[in-house]
Amino acid sequence: MILTARRLRAALSLTLAALAGTAAAQPAPGSAPGHAKDSEALRHVAPDAPAFAACYLRAYPEQLCGATATDLVWCDGTRMPWRRRAATGALDEATMGEADLADQVSEGYPVHPHWRGPATSDPGRYRYDPFFLKMYGDSARAVGARTRKVRWAVGKGPPGTLKVTTVNGVADRLERVVAAVSRLPAADRQAVATTAGAFVWRTIKGTDRLSLHSFAIAVDVGVPQSDYWRWVKPGPDGQRAWRNRIPASVAAAFEAEGFIWGAKWLHFDTMHFEYRPELLDPACADAASRGGAREALDGPGPGR
Repeated sequence: MILTARRLRAALSLTLAALAGTAAAQPAPGSAPGHAKDSEALRHVAPDAPAFAACYLRAYPEQLCGATATDLVWCDGTRMPWRRRAATGALDEATMGEADLADQVSEGYPVHPHWRGPATSDPGRYRYDPFFLKMYGDSARAVGARTRKVRWAVGKGPPGTLKVTTVNGVADRLERVVAAVSRLPAADRQAVATTAGAFVWRTIKGTDRLSLHSFAIAVDVGVPQSDYWRWVKPGPDGQRAWRNRIPASVAAAFEAEGFIWGAKWLHFDTMHFEYRPELLDPACADAASRGGAREALDGPGPGR
């Protein structure tokens, strides 16, 4: 049968429409189980939800679909409480394992292109492990099944390889970081030419808490130029002097793609970058100046 130009266009339109419908029905890469079935029905923010809830929903739109006054709602219907401990009492190194979702965004992350330090707080070091276990995988095997290698070649010397997750497009984002760093001045590129890797299922040194390297969302670069708080001897006052030798231009390239920088922690780890877009959202980046996320939740914790 010979098709006229009009019939050919009509057939092509129907084919494209069918393909579009099929694609729309597929789950987004890295999305939570059940996301495809009815995400719009679940995507709801209750009027009394805390203001910082929007930071989570904007940061992980393929995974998170709603918020209530007490819970974060995943797209598969799972609920996680904003708070699992009493509102009073600050966390420290010994109690950081008690952190909850409110704690995760309780300290504002300083997003400034010319930031030079020193760091005075620990934005991002408060982590609620169940959140990351559900998001990226609850075992080394589960996480590793959704990773791919990204080539780190930004300066002189042999290139490195970083194995990172494909969930939330993290691998794609890291490739854009590599491209941006590759355009920086030679001295800035050379400062981070080496890498200590990314994915390894392990706990944070000196603790029983999982490192975010376990979820393949953290990378370490520029090791010879790095500084780490545990490497510094405390002074007479018991404090460790903050220091950093990694160029701010490198940090800016990472932050543009949703990664925060360990140099901006009081307990500094200047080689370390991790994918935490919720902390870069303007609504949560200034949380410290607004009194923090915890104070946005009135009343005592639910004790869960």
